[in-house]
Amino acid sequence: IAQGGLTKRTLWGVAALLLLLLAGKLLGIRAPNPLRIAEFIPFVVALMAYESLKHMHATALTVWLGIQPKDSLMMAADNAVFGKTPYLWFAQWGLDRPGFITIMSAFYSLYYVAPIAAMGWFTIAEDVAQLRLIRRGLLIGLYGGYCSYVLIPVAGPLSVPGLVKPLFFEQMTGFQFLMDNFRYAFDCFPSLHTAIPWLLVLLCWNKLPRWLMAVAIICSLGVTVSTVALRFHYGVDVLAGLAWAWTAATLARLSSPAHTANRRSTGEQNSFWPEEKQLAASTRIPLRGFSYGRSRIDIASNLSCPIPPRDFGRSQRPHA
Repeated sequence: IAQGGLTKRTLWGVAALLLLLLAGKLLGIRAPNPLRIAEFIPFVVALMAYESLKHMHATALTVWLGIQPKDSLMMAADNAVFGKTPYLWFAQWGLDRPGFITIMSAFYSLYYVAPIAAMGWFTIAEDVAQLRLIRRGLLIGLYGGYCSYVLIPVAGPLSVPGLVKPLFFEQMTGFQFLMDNFRYAFDCFPSLHTAIPWLLVLLCWNKLPRWLMAVAIICSLGVTVSTVALRFHYGVDVLAGLAWAWTAATLARLSSPAHTANRRSTGEQNSFWPEEKQLAASTRIPLRGFSYGRSRIDIASNLSCPIPPRDFGRSQRPHA
């Protein structure tokens, strides 16, 4: 696990959560119930499993399945959809200079902070339903992306040499170390750096203050652009990431307990067939009661029964 950088990522995530809680304390926000913080435990365990699978087993699965990298297919798809792969536009426009690339790198790193920030916000707000919805959506998004990584291995534009001059950080000593320890070789299709931020935007829609939602949208746009500007993804990777964000958000909402309970209650209200509704309405008759021998049985006056009406109003005695 340490080989894949999982330990460091987990520690950074825990540190971000602690900083968020400390900021809430300093701002006078009431600390959340410790049981609410325990809602993070399933997510942390699932995240550890995801990182372990991605960094330690995904390549072996791809090789075992005999699937070849699809970079040439992605490049052809970019040419068909965009005319050329979009990162060439940035080089053409002069947006491959150190200043712009540094800004894009800052946006790119928000991918690792956004899920913790979103879950931390609703933990402090004690909105358990929304917290669990975000947790479910993140797990669907991450594990669905993992399956696509294994079945559609794409290394990304950085693996294609000679088209444009290298970016400045590619020549830095630590770059190769980060690529070897913090990135799976074929984690490009779909772009989860695109999918996860937009997934959070979709799940948090109308749940955050307007100013915070505006910040989330701007950050998501920045992360999306950075995936192409830094040459980590093809254009079709980004399109697939947007589609996967919508799909994961839909699956998360449809599988939520609140949605299931709503469907169940709606089904109970509409449980009659139309003809049964008419029959129930037509058989609602007032019953005065009937006598049997010396005893009298009274029946509720507005009873609905699913059988044809019968006249029980007369007193009847059995023949001797």
